[in-house]
Amino acid sequence: MMISTKILMKAECFFSKARTLIKESILSAELTDAEFVPYVQPVYKADVIVGGEVLLRILKNGILHSPEKYLSAMESCDVINDVTCSLLSGVKSYFEGYAGALPNDFYLSFNICARQLNSPRVIKEVTDFNETFEGRIAVVLEIVERGTMDFDDFALESMQQLTASGVRFAIDDFGSGSSCLKYIEHAGFSTIKIDSCLTVINNGSLVYSTVLDAILMLSKNLGIDLIAEGVETEEQYQLLKQKGVLNFQGYLFSRPVSIEHFARQYL
Repeated sequence: MMISTKILMKAECFFSKARTLIKESILSAELTDAEFVPYVQPVYKADVIVGGEVLLRILKNGILHSPEKYLSAMESCDVINDVTCSLLSGVKSYFEGYAGALPNDFYLSFNICARQLNSPRVIKEVTDFNETFEGRIAVVLEIVERGTMDFDDFALESMQQLTASGVRFAIDDFGSGSSCLKYIEHAGFSTIKIDSCLTVINNGSLVYSTVLDAILMLSKNLGIDLIAEGVETEEQYQLLKQKGVLNFQGYLFSRPVSIEHFARQYL
């Protein structure tokens, strides 16, 4: 007897939800008593700091861990919203009590997935952060390019509303995934972050020089800023500058550091 397509679809939906619940349970167990700690990596324009990217570190049993082993699972379930809200709240609390001067047009960026723009809780935290530091710290949301970058109508509407309120958007890790180029022109992005895989050098030259030329032309035509990620050497930095890249991030300038270190050392 043949099984109907409708029954197969229901079964697939059931097992998909079950897998998600199991994944969330395992992840929650692994992260029990863990703390989401904001670290910051500076972003420079020439030799002047202009902002910082807030990055997740996981503190468990007194030891700091990179989030890499958890990221895929986090991004496939609602735990990622807990992480994003925790980072926004933690950074907000720190800078509410920070009395030092900040650079002109200073910003802090946070990584999110496109689907998180469907989360009212994330939207509220972003809005609260933006309103708290209006005119002092701009907020940039970096849409990560892992997997396929896809926006439904609700996400696009949320993006437009946030943009109108002053929130800026960047495409993170550009060139490493499968983002839809159509979004760059009309979705409201202000920045492209060139993935480190495209900024590598070999024998004194940029390996992907022609690709970088095309990205630079695209950014110029659309009026979008560029940031080169993964800048680790002075030679790499100079070659990218000669290309026309103006903004940089990488170990040449600083590794990600605690928020206290960042404020003390770079602001």
